[in-house]
Amino acid sequence: MSKDLSPLKVSIQIMAKAPVAGLAKTRLIPALGAEGAARLAKKMLGKILQDSVALITDVQESYLFSVNLWMTPSPDSPSWLSVNIPTGINLYSQRGDDLGERMSYAAAQGLTNADAIILVGSDCPEINTTVLHQAAMALYDHDACLIPSADGGYALLGLRRHEPRLFADIPWSTNKVAELTRQRLLECGMTFSEFYIVHDIDEAEDLIHLPSEWPESKFGYTAV
Repeated sequence: MSKDLSPLKVSIQIMAKAPVAGLAKTRLIPALGAEGAARLAKKMLGKILQDSVALITDVQESYLFSVNLWMTPSPDSPSWLSVNIPTGINLYSQRGDDLGERMSYAAAQGLTNADAIILVGSDCPEINTTVLHQAAMALYDHDACLIPSADGGYALLGLRRHEPRLFADIPWSTNKVAELTRQRLLECGMTFSEFYIVHDIDEAEDLIHLPSEWPESKFGYTAV
């Protein structure tokens, strides 16, 4: 398929919670302790921020990238003081009563100034600059792209248009999320590209999927 010669404006929407000890990554506390879980949350957030902002400076003929960080609590909260947020990232407060509403709002807002958006969280280190670029490439030819996670959810959702049905009445944090999202994409008449499965870092058994040079990866184990 021939490409439009104009650059595709892609806005990366990062959904993040402040890495506060005792509140961040609580299911990892048994393995890492409250402070350790918060440090890992901060490290993973820093990685996706750096990987995303790298695309802003990596100017290419086919893409123009921007990055929005959707934060809870709000950007002016002291909870964020320890986080090094790179220059060039736009900061916003998350809006909505549940994850679906918050993601839907971020998607809608991102698409007001972009041709496509990429929604990601901050707990999947496998999502890097290369993967983000591949997602943008997929959005040239498809209405959406999806990167499922091993727990049945998804780590990335790219969209060319906002469809509230993709986020409504989804049983978040269950193994039905990706399956239902695929169904909704089809119901909305959206073509989509699906990538390989990646791993969110939520439980102690997930720590083995961290970069091997990260010391936290040594605390992982294989579930039996």
